[in-house]
Amino acid sequence: MRRSKGYWVWGLFPSRETNLLNEIKAKVQSELKSPSFDTHITLTGPYSNVDESFLNKLKTFAESNAILMLNFNGYDFKQEMFKSFYISIENSSHLKQFRKNIYELNKFVLENNYSPHISLSYGNHEINEKKILISKLPVFKKPIKMSKIAFVEVDEDINRWKILESFDLN
Repeated sequence: MRRSKGYWVWGLFPSRETNLLNEIKAKVQSELKSPSFDTHITLTGPYSNVDESFLNKLKTFAESNAILMLNFNGYDFKQEMFKSFYISIENSSHLKQFRKNIYELNKFVLENNYSPHISLSYGNHEINEKKILISKLPVFKKPIKMSKIAFVEVDEDINRWKILESFDLN
């Protein structure tokens, strides 16, 4: 069962990539209405609660890990609220290891069905709208940098995603 409240670790992007992704997200959300949220890739979670030591470990982890390059698999969608329309990301060996290393800091449910993605719209939208929209969006040819990790408080019941702390990757 999906947990709607808790804490997650997100990956964030440098300003150039964030600006590009936000432009695409704005275009998508002009056609597919969505609550507002920061552009991100979910890495781990949910955690029901954490303490200060986890945040310190997360900071140290960021300082000792390099920027991660993420490869695009294209646009995709599902008939799920929080995967309504997104950019699919390759679940590379580097990304798998990165997640596993965060898992070692503070255990969470390490699902084998992790489907990395950058959400562009949350909501319940018509499949045909999504199919048409894909043809209007730019094609990515180069990987994107993930340059930060963020500790995020989530309450999906009230559409709130609040970044509490973020740490630059080395």
